[in-house]
Amino acid sequence: MASIGPALLLIGLALLAGSQLAIALHAFTGNPISGLLCILVPLYVYVYARKHKVGAWLMRSWYAGVALLIAGGVLSS
Repeated sequence: MASIGPALLLIGLALLAGSQLAIALHAFTGNPISGLLCILVPLYVYVYARKHKVGAWLMRSWYAGVALLIAGGVLSS
């Protein structure tokens, strides 16, 4: 049981980073400034995703990454 916590942390971090990068790449196709904001400004991904249908689907994986990070943190402590 001790090794599942760090594994969930790493999987959650990878899912979180991957979905945020995918949302930023989607934002770059429409407006490069929005893409930069998605990468540089914390939680701008959420603002962008609420405006676009593709972003809403990618935000579900972002939420799953956050949930895995929380679960991994709880199991690691």
